[in-house]
Amino acid sequence: NTKLTTKKTLYRGATLTKEQIDAYTKMAEDDKAYGSFQAYTSCSRNRDKAEEFGNTLFIMEILIAFIADLSPLSEYSAEEEELVTPGVCFCVKSVEFDRKKNKHLINLQLRQRFSRALRLS
Repeated sequence: NTKLTTKKTLYRGATLTKEQIDAYTKMAEDDKAYGSFQAYTSCSRNRDKAEEFGNTLFIMEILIAFIADLSPLSEYSAEEEELVTPGVCFCVKSVEFDRKKNKHLINLQLRQRFSRALRLS
């Protein structure tokens, strides 16, 4: 059920160390820096559900990437779970701290592959 997905936002709650958050902050300062998912990564279309987990919320803007919608197969369909497939690349657009929610917000843009020809502005 993996399909090429465009123009969607997914969320993932996670617990990160200060060092990990600092690494994302450093990536946000370098518009040529990018990373990639090395394993299947569970996410949700439901921001409120993702915010229940960890000290950090990843807000992932999907530009173009292979994503699998698991909600029809899940016992917990309300979680609106989707999987980002291994190898999907991301760049960090910003890292902020939301004092009201006491969470770090890391904004990512995802695409199947980054290259100089496909550089984001």
